[in-house]
Amino acid sequence: MRVLILADIHGNMPALSEIAARESWDLMICLGDLVDYGPWPDEVIDFIMENADYTVMGNHDYSLALHGDCGCSPEYVALTMYSRKATENRVNDLIRSYLASLPEKLEIDLDGKRLHLVHGSIRNPLYGFIAPFLNDEDILKEMQDASGIVIFGHSHIEMQRELRDDLIIINPGSVGFPRGNDPRTSYIIYENGRFHQKRLEYDIEKMVQGIVAMNMPDEIKNVLIDSVREGR
Repeated sequence: MRVLILADIHGNMPALSEIAARESWDLMICLGDLVDYGPWPDEVIDFIMENADYTVMGNHDYSLALHGDCGCSPEYVALTMYSRKATENRVNDLIRSYLASLPEKLEIDLDGKRLHLVHGSIRNPLYGFIAPFLNDEDILKEMQDASGIVIFGHSHIEMQRELRDDLIIINPGSVGFPRGNDPRTSYIIYENGRFHQKRLEYDIEKMVQGIVAMNMPDEIKNVLIDSVREGR
């Protein structure tokens, strides 16, 4: 069984297309945040609807589909609102309905392993924030009583950590806006009982051109372009 695990695509179709062209999979998991920031939310969602076997809702998906709070810091709220307005004509009722239908949590069995799928954390599926710089005690509070393997996104930072003998947590990083000062798209391949963190170069300038063409203030475009080019 070869499983492709994606998170935080954020409308970056060039990155997603490169992964699809270079990888094969028997099963696909998507951990949410398909929309906002990037120019192609419709194409990303069409791809995920057609190819993903399991998808959970991210905070940006929730915000777009149900007019809820994206839960972002002020800087990211501005990025979200401007980019969403710039791509609003690409988001139809079918897309909104699909995003609204996504579950906040899923549990599946994979090769005898119990997997918990969530965007943020078990305690707070949409907004829970887990990152490598947090200590185990704080992370365990977000995991509540989960055991098995928890796979999540939201921070855009890849990590794998064993918190207890019966609990492993994994973040594949972000497809669309990866961090860690590495602009390559980030994802995970699960195969032969192991989770393999992967980075892949893609056509960043195509993504930059897409952002430039969006109807947004230059200062918003520049923040997004810097993030894409520099991986931060």
